[in-house]
Amino acid sequence: MGSFSRIGSQVRSRMDGWEQPHVAMAGKVTVVTGSSSGIGRAVAASLAGLGAEVWVTSRSLDRARASAEEIGSTTKGLAVAHAVDMGEFQQVRQFADRLQRETPGIDVLIHNAGALTQDRRVTSEGVEATVATHLLGPYLLTQLLDRRLRQGARVLFMSSGGMYTQGLDVDQLEMPQETYRGTVAYARAKRAQVVLVGALARRHSSRLVVHGMHPGWVATPGVSTGIPAFERLMRPLLRSPAEGADTMVWLATSTEAGSSTGKFWHDRRERSTNYLPGTRLAAGEEQRLLAWIEARIGRAEA
Repeated sequence: MGSFSRIGSQVRSRMDGWEQPHVAMAGKVTVVTGSSSGIGRAVAASLAGLGAEVWVTSRSLDRARASAEEIGSTTKGLAVAHAVDMGEFQQVRQFADRLQRETPGIDVLIHNAGALTQDRRVTSEGVEATVATHLLGPYLLTQLLDRRLRQGARVLFMSSGGMYTQGLDVDQLEMPQETYRGTVAYARAKRAQVVLVGALARRHSSRLVVHGMHPGWVATPGVSTGIPAFERLMRPLLRSPAEGADTMVWLATSTEAGSSTGKFWHDRRERSTNYLPGTRLAAGEEQRLLAWIEARIGRAEA
């Protein structure tokens, strides 16, 4: 667990001789959801710094615009703002429509948007918000953009080390009010994301590169509001947003990351997805997850 801290990233960067990403991204179109602050903003700024066109999103148009303007003014890339709540499927569809109209193709799609809330919330379409934002919305956006994703495009998921505490039980994903715990709901959704990475990698093995990663413990607004006691206790050991973003930028740009698919990463190294007993994937659960996602989106939209 100590390797999730800033010490872990500092030690590994020296041991492995990390170099700053320097791949020219001019002409590349990248989408980073939830990129008006925290890790997402650091990822977007890094990709724009390499010359990419970066789509910056937030639930707030004002925040998206402010971030896009700052990124665009301080890097050589182009930053485009869009407001979208990734848990609201109609908004996701509108975002996909705009991307199809205004981009020639997409080279990198990064699913970073998310939130951890202690109280149970429901979207306007009747879905528990944690599951909708981290799992259903990203799946829907990926499917809607299927023909817009270029050959070899990278679809990347920002998961969390918290997923190690939970296995996947599809029937327990959408937690009811009486048993709801924000940290558990978050960890279950992040575990489901990791399983989804493998499923999408197999589905699109001839066209796309799909990976998941976790950033370690990072000082972000989401941590401060979602788990404030943890933030206060661990503040000296938390990584900066730039340190948390490093592996995601590496996955989006490096030759090594583009030569495989369906893997889970931390600090530029492939990682196991299971450490605790009882968290390994049961037979047939991946297919159950895909079927549940599609059925749940269908019911919500109906």
